[in-house]
Amino acid sequence: MNIAVEPAQAPYPTQPEAKQIGTSHHKKPYDYVVGDKDNDGNPIVKIYAKFPEFLVYRTKSAIRIDIDDDHPNREQTITRHMKISVDLGRLYSWLPEELDDSEPVNKQIARAMTTNAVGNLEEAQKLLKHAEERILKTKTLIGRLDYTVSAFSFVSIITVITLIVACLVGPGEVRTLLYVVLSGGLGGLLSISLGFSRLEIDLDATNQTNRLIGCSRVIIAISAAIFSYFAIKSEIAFTFIAKSPEHYGLYMIAMMSGFIERLIPNMMNNLAKNDEPKS
Repeated sequence: MNIAVEPAQAPYPTQPEAKQIGTSHHKKPYDYVVGDKDNDGNPIVKIYAKFPEFLVYRTKSAIRIDIDDDHPNREQTITRHMKISVDLGRLYSWLPEELDDSEPVNKQIARAMTTNAVGNLEEAQKLLKHAEERILKTKTLIGRLDYTVSAFSFVSIITVITLIVACLVGPGEVRTLLYVVLSGGLGGLLSISLGFSRLEIDLDATNQTNRLIGCSRVIIAISAAIFSYFAIKSEIAFTFIAKSPEHYGLYMIAMMSGFIERLIPNMMNNLAKNDEPKS
């Protein structure tokens, strides 16, 4: 029977030996001070809890627990902390790189870590679950705001450009088409605003991505409005609208096309069905 033999290794130094080879400045939990550095060299931003056997504190990018190596409850505290490591890992995946802007949630996570370290696992898990819900709600709200604000800004720019160009070109089909574009954009913006609480946001998406999606929603609304304009002009659909004075009906249909996402796709599907040969 073959047995793998590990190469001989020098034993790990004992604690007195470690102090002799350069760890004499290893800090205890009660040595930590805000503004100083922890044992890993990271600046200490805030201290949440300080006990004889452990300390819960925050750096710029993480909430940490430091356990006294010499305390008799060291192994027990480490074991308790490992029981919530999965929950903490999931929470950290949602938190931003810099934690300065999420202090209310930071406090709750630190409170959960402290509660767990003293032996209340169930209460700690409840705190962590609530903290995760708060994080997800905040990310969803911020994503929806980015989505809506970008759409509003885009439509505002379109409005200014449309009014300026319309004044330059004068009455005619070009001006009418410009107003159709504007009506479609306004319809899309109205749809976004009224459906704010139902906007689907990818929680992993960046703020820039949400802004681009908001602008793309307006572009889709404008495209639908332009399609409705040509559908009316070619008398494919809404033929009664073409007879309305001053094109008010045309602008109304353009706004409806931008507001109702399925209006134009349904119209195209109906046209395709009508063109199918009957068996």
